[in-house]
Amino acid sequence: MKLPRTALFGGAFNPVHQGHLSLAHYLTRRLALDRIVFVPVGKPAHRSLPGDPGCHERMKMLEKAISGEPRWRLSDYECRSGEISYTVRTVEALFPEERPWLILGSDAFLGLDRWFETGRLLSRVHLLVAFRPGDTLGTITAGFERLVPFGLGPVALPDPASPGQADVVIQRSRQGKIETFIGFVRPGTPDVSSSRTRDALRKGKVPDEFLPATVKSYIVEKGLYGFSSD
Repeated sequence: MKLPRTALFGGAFNPVHQGHLSLAHYLTRRLALDRIVFVPVGKPAHRSLPGDPGCHERMKMLEKAISGEPRWRLSDYECRSGEISYTVRTVEALFPEERPWLILGSDAFLGLDRWFETGRLLSRVHLLVAFRPGDTLGTITAGFERLVPFGLGPVALPDPASPGQADVVIQRSRQGKIETFIGFVRPGTPDVSSSRTRDALRKGKVPDEFLPATVKSYIVEKGLYGFSSD
């Protein structure tokens, strides 16, 4: 079974920041991906988006951020659907004939058992899980064990805190006839979050290490996230 060459990168992107982009660059190179499809969430099922400027604005920022990257694509599928966004439906709509990687932060991975139709989703994707500072082997193990009833078989989990350079550890998980690749990623990317970025913007700051220049200019021009230079 060959590794997938396509990945789905979904999320709020509220706003897209250097952490998102650095991870996408790293995975594109490291896994020789042909395509990453970015899909900003339209209507989240279980949470609100703080300071959300709207899906159209988040789309525009993403469009600017990934412009010039020939292997990156932007999909407005969830923004234009008008329905609650469920990842499994997005995968089935955008990848009807293939089983892509699903790029997740470890925080999303740890709650994957509570997603809509988790078992159906796991049968349609392979997983790329990016470790974050503070992750431990215990938390990752607990998150994985909650997914076993949904169709994952046992794997040897890497310790997120172990020393070493940025890397990807890919395991094969088999349960019954379904084999799933799970890549655990230590990307060495900037420790940036959308919440930290929004907080800085509310204070009238535009940190260079947080935002790509094109996104920064757009936010300033539109006055998004309460940004004011006064």
